[in-house]
Amino acid sequence: MLRCCLRLFLFALLLWPSPVSASPREELIVNGGFESHLDGWQPFIYDQVYGRVNVTSGTRHSGSWCLRTYINPAREIPYSQKRGGGVMQALSTDIRDLDILLRFWVMPAVIGQNSHTNIRSVVQVSLKGGRSLNLSYYVAWAPPALGEFLYNTSDNTIFFLPALLHQWTHIEREVKSDFESRFGSSSNLDLEKLSVSFEMTTVSHLSTPDAFWDDVSVLAESRVSTPTTPTPRPKPTPAPTPALPPPGTATTTTTPQEAGGGSGPAIEQYTFPALLAIFLIGLAFASAKLKSRRGLKGKAAVRYCLNCGAEVDAETLYCTRCGSRQ
Repeated sequence: MLRCCLRLFLFALLLWPSPVSASPREELIVNGGFESHLDGWQPFIYDQVYGRVNVTSGTRHSGSWCLRTYINPAREIPYSQKRGGGVMQALSTDIRDLDILLRFWVMPAVIGQNSHTNIRSVVQVSLKGGRSLNLSYYVAWAPPALGEFLYNTSDNTIFFLPALLHQWTHIEREVKSDFESRFGSSSNLDLEKLSVSFEMTTVSHLSTPDAFWDDVSVLAESRVSTPTTPTPRPKPTPAPTPALPPPGTATTTTTPQEAGGGSGPAIEQYTFPALLAIFLIGLAFASAKLKSRRGLKGKAAVRYCLNCGAEVDAETLYCTRCGSRQ
């Protein structure tokens, strides 16, 4: 029994919460579900006549609204420039080593490699000094044309992602890993600007392509962490020596607890383990006492015959030796 109690005590100590906690990631996106329409977002259009960016409620993934990027077709006009548009949002640059988790839902009308439409999200990392590094996540991509370069460069890396046609697809990317796969270490980057965008562009089409976006999230760990250096305590000032009372005067001694002192949090830190240890020791003591009582009960179950003195069972009515009633 004692061994079992010790095992329970050790198991409770393992479950005792550690004082060290990991820094949680914080949400950087404002209005990621477009419930406040385009508040927090900066729309951009490549062609003011045919590009369209607005919110709609008919095909939302969750909530009441989602973003729609699409093109008004003009088949009789030759395409001399890229058409389309999207939205962009600037993010905090106070990010620890680009530790960013990018999440969003997209419903594209075109997927994979095709002849006319690009649907993508771009994370733009602008460094102090003028260099801009882009991470481009495509769910639909057309051959290079009119400013679209579908290959990796020294300042741009591309990821081609699978998606469902006319269905909501969830995209989740660790930006830190994607960045380091192309540009090297992301530690101690001197960020000038950080942004994320969602867009659809086209160079030719026979119908009206579109893409819907919803539940956009950018989770990141802040560069500023809670300081771990303990706060210096002021040096104690020696208390003046109290004057001795006159002879015959009664004195009163005040304990630190009565004066409002004590260890406070230091005591509370060990309250649970101490109570658990007391409980388990008491349980072991009670178990030992119960065994002792059972032993005494077993001994008291035997008595002697009143007539011949033979040993008989306590519940026997007649002696097994002389037959006299007990």
